[in-house]
Amino acid sequence: MRFENQICPVCQEKFKENDEIVVCPECGTPHHRSCYKSLGECKNAALHKDGFSFKPIEEKQEKIDILIDDEIKKTSDVVNVVNVEFNSDDEKNNENLKSTIEELFNNINGKSTDQVLINKTPSSYYEAAIGKNQNYYMPRFLIMEGTNKKHLLNVCAFVFPFAWAVYRKMYKLALLVFCIYIALLGVTVAPVLTNEDYITAMNNCLQEDPTFYEKVLLYDAGQNVTFTKTQSEFIEISKNITISPVIAYGTFFVSIAMKILLGMFATRLYKEKLTKNIEKAKKLSLDDGQLKNYLKSKYGVTPMFVAIIAGFIEYTFFGRF
Repeated sequence: MRFENQICPVCQEKFKENDEIVVCPECGTPHHRSCYKSLGECKNAALHKDGFSFKPIEEKQEKIDILIDDEIKKTSDVVNVVNVEFNSDDEKNNENLKSTIEELFNNINGKSTDQVLINKTPSSYYEAAIGKNQNYYMPRFLIMEGTNKKHLLNVCAFVFPFAWAVYRKMYKLALLVFCIYIALLGVTVAPVLTNEDYITAMNNCLQEDPTFYEKVLLYDAGQNVTFTKTQSEFIEISKNITISPVIAYGTFFVSIAMKILLGMFATRLYKEKLTKNIEKAKKLSLDDGQLKNYLKSKYGVTPMFVAIIAGFIEYTFFGRF
């Protein structure tokens, strides 16, 4: 029997390869020869009468140490980055740490992702739940897991927050963003829709020419359009309606604040959502393969054309924000 990494019961030190070891003939407990000699008997001698028998200590699954200087020490087959060091005062070291974690994941990705743990769950479950763009999100999940970093920039969530949330099946977040957009739009168009001269002129134009809206769209697109006197008066009224600076700047800053917050925290929100979904799915009576297929189909991404439509709506109707 090999006793490497077992612990001497006397000095509590691990046995090394070339250590001289004495094994108790009654219970099989290993000792350093010097420790056994100093004690004069087996450390567990008092337990012999109860039939004590030495059982090797199973090696614990150690966590991986990812150091600031990019040294990676792998102590076992299980990788867990919950104890990654992070120095918020040293940007250079932070970047090194990020690249180290990304390199770690890329080395393991596709080989044995069941060995990478996130929230004590194999990261392969997260990969299945992510669906597409795993190589973008998984390193960031590991960075968050290891550093407790609460925000990492998500460009897509910043530029198209509504479309991103729809694509990632974060429908509650998508609804919240859509409601904010509608509120901002309502605030900006309210001065127009409440202007009596504008409403009266618009009704007159529609009575005169039911296709008036089409002419306005062509005019807004930069094409030459001939308007009647009534229609020209409507165009002038619409040009003279102004939005107060408070509303204009207010809606702009609210929109920017929303996009910045989502750009910084969307990845964390996404990770937390997946964690809840995975924990819920693990309670189902499914084997490993079935569970991963379930996660991919249930919590993956929406079809691309749905995301494109959401992006088109966001850009067309809310792009001004």
